[in-house]
Amino acid sequence: MQNQIHVLSVPIDVVTMTEAVQKVLTLVGTPGLHMVATANAEMVMMAQENQKLLEVLQKADLVVPDGAGVLWAAEQQGESFPERVTGCDLLHHLLQAAKDNHIKVYCLGGAEGVVKQALENATAELGDLPVVGYHSGYFTEEEEVDILKDIERSGAQLVFVAFGVPKQEFWIRERLAHLDGVVAMGVGGSFDVMAGMLKRAPLWMQRNRLEWLYRLLLQPKRIIRMLALPKFMWAVWRHKQ
Repeated sequence: MQNQIHVLSVPIDVVTMTEAVQKVLTLVGTPGLHMVATANAEMVMMAQENQKLLEVLQKADLVVPDGAGVLWAAEQQGESFPERVTGCDLLHHLLQAAKDNHIKVYCLGGAEGVVKQALENATAELGDLPVVGYHSGYFTEEEEVDILKDIERSGAQLVFVAFGVPKQEFWIRERLAHLDGVVAMGVGGSFDVMAGMLKRAPLWMQRNRLEWLYRLLLQPKRIIRMLALPKFMWAVWRHKQ
């Protein structure tokens, strides 16, 4: 099996959830900063128009197939991913792995109080977690300096950042580059889901690649963002020719 499938120049790793978690565990503690990204159709389309984002994704240590769109795109190329590895589910599995392997975690992002509630919910489900710090996604430049010092002093080896794409990916690459032995991952709205602020689609919709429809029904304002889907499909078809 090949290691990556390129979807419109974005290299996406051919991994299962178990393999993705194992990959992160092997990166923890190795020299340098390591970045994990979760690729869906919207992110891939952003990368077509944003060279900086494309370069960040091409240099990432792990890019998982998050959205149904990238699974479909691979199939149009005669290739396939073994499964969908969503950012929300990967976050959950990594928190469990962090607990099992005593890996320190720092969480950053979301509205005031959201990340705290998310961690309380995760602790209730998984047990005590090795979280060494957290902060909302709202802070001044002065506070950012303190947050960066706090992350470094805490000894965190797994850092989850929820600023939305592409801000979180740029922030990780630019602000955390000095860290050593650390794995950082952009998690988008995952803290909102963990906190109970945003519901996941029923399992049957997830399995049938309809989670995007469920989210659109819950958040009609996402219709503008969803316009990326037909553009993505057209780009994939055009790329095939």
